[in-house]
Amino acid sequence: MSLSSQPASTSMIATIHTLKSRVGMDNDTYRDFLARETGKRSAKALSTREAVRVIEKLRDATGGAAASGAVAGLDSPIGGKLRALWIAAYDLGVARDRTDRAMLSFLQRQTGVSHTRFLRDARSGTAAIEGLKAWLSRAAGVEWPDSGNVIASKRAVIDAQWARLIALGAVKKIGGAVDPMNDLLGYAARITWLHDWNAMNERHYDDVQKALGGKLRAALHGGRP
Repeated sequence: MSLSSQPASTSMIATIHTLKSRVGMDNDTYRDFLARETGKRSAKALSTREAVRVIEKLRDATGGAAASGAVAGLDSPIGGKLRALWIAAYDLGVARDRTDRAMLSFLQRQTGVSHTRFLRDARSGTAAIEGLKAWLSRAAGVEWPDSGNVIASKRAVIDAQWARLIALGAVKKIGGAVDPMNDLLGYAARITWLHDWNAMNERHYDDVQKALGGKLRAALHGGRP
């Protein structure tokens, strides 16, 4: 039986539930997360391959080995956006610590509050998000789309990563392509097995960003991702 059809083991399911608690997901957020990643809303319905992907994503959310940096209560829309932007900062090589605690330290410096739950209103949350986006524009050259579209925003981060890698001399053109962004598509295809940006969903973009993040951090820090 292939990994794509073999059901997840009891120990894998237990690991998923442990990581879910460590990340601080409530049940609705957790089931939405499963549905987004696998199309299923219960860990018991996952295949082994799907369970592995879910475990990897949850471990990423806890900061991997630096799980102590995970903070509960960031599953609000504002918290989710700030966390995604902070991970982008890490993958762009401008934040050295990708954990929630590091992100909240940035938030406190920007707004004077230590957690998103203490933001007074939606306007304060929007100001924090825009402040983080402005920092990424200045420090990493991200050109945010006017539309605010999620996929377009993820592509803006990936484009900025690629531009930084070109500037560092860390990537070479593939197949003699003239347009460096065509080379980027070739790199993305090796990660996702898809050769068309339009065929990629949010998870594919996240996978490309993560891979480029490791490559960029290695280029910036002498081979250490």
